[in-house]
Amino acid sequence: MRTLLMAIACISAVVTNAHAGPPAGYYSAAVGKTGDSLKSALHAIIDNHKVLPYRDHDNKDWHDGKNVDVREALVYTDSACPDAQPQCGMVRLLYLDDTRSIAQASRGRRTSDVWEREHVWPASRGFPEENQIGYTDLHHLRPADGNINNTHWNYGYDVGGEVVMDKVADGRKVPTTAKLDKANKSFEPPDRAKGQVARMVFYMAVRYEEGDNGPDEKMPDLVLRDENKRVGEPWIGDLCTLVEWNNRFPPTDFERRRNDRVMELQENRNPFIDEPTWANLIWGSRCQ
Repeated sequence: MRTLLMAIACISAVVTNAHAGPPAGYYSAAVGKTGDSLKSALHAIIDNHKVLPYRDHDNKDWHDGKNVDVREALVYTDSACPDAQPQCGMVRLLYLDDTRSIAQASRGRRTSDVWEREHVWPASRGFPEENQIGYTDLHHLRPADGNINNTHWNYGYDVGGEVVMDKVADGRKVPTTAKLDKANKSFEPPDRAKGQVARMVFYMAVRYEEGDNGPDEKMPDLVLRDENKRVGEPWIGDLCTLVEWNNRFPPTDFERRRNDRVMELQENRNPFIDEPTWANLIWGSRCQ
C-alpha cells in the first residue's frame, strides 16, 4: 500500500495542473452541429487517446511515474481525498455512497469489502480482451463495490427490477437503491450514478463509432439503440432511459474534476460531461 500511495503522489507531480473544463477551442469543430454531424465531430476530437495498460505485468505497483496502469489511475481520478491531499489513499465508489481504501482493491480477492474496476459499458458486450482499447478506457472505468459490480454483470441499463442486496463485512445483506431485472436483463443504478452512467455510455458510443474499428484499436462499433432492440448487436441499455437520466441528473463537481484528471492521463475528454445537452442534440429526436 505504501508503494501505491507513493505512486499517487508521483501522478500528481508528473501531470499538468488540473484546469476547470476543456482547453480553449477544444470543441470548436463541434459548435453549431447536431445529429450525426455533431457525433462525427465529437468523435474526431476525442479519438486516438493515450492508452494505459490495464495491469502492471511486472507485478510492481509503480515504475517511474509515467507507466500508470488502470488501477493506479483510478486511485487518482476517483480519489475521495481533498484536492490538496491526493495521496490519502481513498477512492469514491460509483454505485454506493461510500469510499474504500487502496488496500481494499480486489486484486483477485472475493471478500465483501473489496472494490473492483467496473466497466460501465460491460467489456463482454463488445471488447472482452485487454488489448482492445475500450477495455482500458478510463472514461468508463470506475471503482465499484465488488458485490454490486458482480450483480450488474453485463446487463444493460433500464428501470425496474428487484432491489439489489449488498453483503457487508459482517456477513449481513443490506438493501441498496440499485435494482436488477433478470427477466429484462437490465440493471438500474442508484440515482447518484444514473447521470454518470448515461454520460459514460454516450462517450463510448461516440468514441468507438461505426467505421472506427481498425486493427490498431481492435474495437467493434458500439451502437446505442432504443426500445430495447438487441438483435444482432450488444445491448447496452434503453436509449431514451439513458437520455432521461442524463437530463435529470446533471454533472456533479466530482464528475467535472474526474474529467479533468482523465484528460491529464489519457489526453481526451468526455464531451457529455462538458456539454450534457449534446446528448439531446444527437439522440433526443428519437425519444419524443
